[in-house]
Amino acid sequence: MGAILPDKLFYKIGEVARVAGVRTSVLRFWESEFEFLKPEKSTTGQRLYSKREVDLILLVRRLLYDEKFTIEGVKKRITHKGTIISGDDLALAPPPQKHLLLLRDIRDELLLLRNQM
Repeated sequence: MGAILPDKLFYKIGEVARVAGVRTSVLRFWESEFEFLKPEKSTTGQRLYSKREVDLILLVRRLLYDEKFTIEGVKKRITHKGTIISGDDLALAPPPQKHLLLLRDIRDELLLLRNQM
């Protein structure tokens, strides 16, 4: 990803694209796909992104490009209001202990079956 954003109220699409490491056309496409990305527009029609929207764009980029989510998967992780579902860091929660025990039992059974062949 690109440069660090200066501290100001709004950012132009070119600045956001540079920081996110995507083309401006990608940002415009994401606007059409994600309800939570609705930048304000200046009187001349220039898109003006808030810091919160830039943070959401960086999150969308990470989910799509780094974590290989689909567009629909991102929509399930971020609500139409921009609320993040499943925690701030979006790390996948480890399976509950009972599931771990069940998975270990299954693994052990499979290993036994393989060794019998």
